[in-house]
Amino acid sequence: MVLKQLIHKNRFGGFMMRWEFGGYSINTDKLLVSAERVKEFLSDSYWAADRTKELIEKTIEHSFCYGIYYGEEQVGFARVVTDYSTMVWISDVYIDRKHRRKGLGKKLIACILETPEFKNVRSALVTRDAHGLYEQFGFEGVESVFMMRKPV
Repeated sequence: MVLKQLIHKNRFGGFMMRWEFGGYSINTDKLLVSAERVKEFLSDSYWAADRTKELIEKTIEHSFCYGIYYGEEQVGFARVVTDYSTMVWISDVYIDRKHRRKGLGKKLIACILETPEFKNVRSALVTRDAHGLYEQFGFEGVESVFMMRKPV
């Protein structure tokens, strides 16, 4: 399947990107992202099952978001936290269980990495179970360099 990329302005004058393929689309217009649907997705995840809808709304507001849609239905999500110059942090990548095994995760990561603002910026992510997916895009495991502080 070939990804057809479209660039358009949103109502605030910012540029949004959209890719179309086989009845699906990936769109960076966060006004289309349903926080309720993302809550459903993340409730099924190992990393964010306990996130509140309010916290999810805040993460959407402060991130560069990608929604995957089958027609009007949101079937996937990912977000990027970035300074647009030195680091891209890919987070909350999720595909609805009913739409898995169709290459959507691969297409989503390809779209993120081909976004012009992120093409030549170092990318990072954390995964427990999708190493094979990310290795296809040049991600490598890094041992003993990651540190985290949990909120008190």
